[in-house]
Amino acid sequence: STIPAAKPAAAPKTPTPSTFPRVEENTQKARDNDRRKILEQEQSAEQKNLDEAKKKLVEAEVALPQERMQGGGINQAKVQERTQPIRDQIQLHERNLEAIRKELQNLR
Repeated sequence: STIPAAKPAAAPKTPTPSTFPRVEENTQKARDNDRRKILEQEQSAEQKNLDEAKKKLVEAEVALPQERMQGGGINQAKVQERTQPIRDQIQLHERNLEAIRKELQNLR
């Protein structure tokens, strides 16, 4: 049987020194608003990129003549190989959108 390792003690929180520079509330609100606008613009652009990638995938999933086998069947492996980079791109855009949504939720 193994003994679980002791958890390291959390470092005691040090209070912020009184000489630490403070940002005025209005200045901070303006910064937060700017950040929100930037994130919303990024979200919009990323959604547009995702929509375009999905459209591109639909178009790319149509089998090309060289991917047809004798007898009219489709070589799915070739279609999959050709469309995989687009699928990867879609996943990237979806992850980016999720990250932006989390950032927007974390704003005050």
